[in-house]
Amino acid sequence: MSSVPGHAAKGGRTRTAPRSETEILDAAYDLLMSRGLEATTVEAIANRAGVSKATIYKWWPNRAAVIMTAFLRRSADVLPYPENLRPGQVEDRLLKMAAAFRGDTGTAIAALIAEGQSNPEIARAFREGYINKRREEGVAIVRAAITAGDIRPADPDVVLDLLYAPLYFRLLVGHLPLSDEAVREHVGLVMRGLGP
Repeated sequence: MSSVPGHAAKGGRTRTAPRSETEILDAAYDLLMSRGLEATTVEAIANRAGVSKATIYKWWPNRAAVIMTAFLRRSADVLPYPENLRPGQVEDRLLKMAAAFRGDTGTAIAALIAEGQSNPEIARAFREGYINKRREEGVAIVRAAITAGDIRPADPDVVLDLLYAPLYFRLLVGHLPLSDEAVREHVGLVMRGLGP
């Protein structure tokens, strides 16, 4: 968000745009993780951040946008891509992702996907802000692996689906636990299939 002139907050303190933005995003993320998607309203975010609802709407068009901005800001750290597509790197990152999916991050992602079934704003924000943005990075990593000869030539989107879809499936369907053992077996099978 571009700079917005500072304004006096409660107690006469001058608040600057970057600080307010950080406080709003931290508040939105904390609420999402601790109280869930339904409780993460613009009013609740404003109260926790110590800003007005008007301040939030000045920077984000709706509740979905601020929630997804907050989630995306943290998800790159919580759910990082591997640096390359060598089996050890892939296994390490997918094990970290599985661990995150077993906690608050997984609960939040499942809630966002579920809410997206009936809320087009949430669905669009999740798809554009989280899935599509992350896939751009993932596609670049897959293409680099193909160029380096680490994996056979293949559609990068299909490769990403092969690697990540099983984790989302177990998270959302819950038919079997998202265990480290399952992730290791999954990575081994996929990487052998993708081998040059």
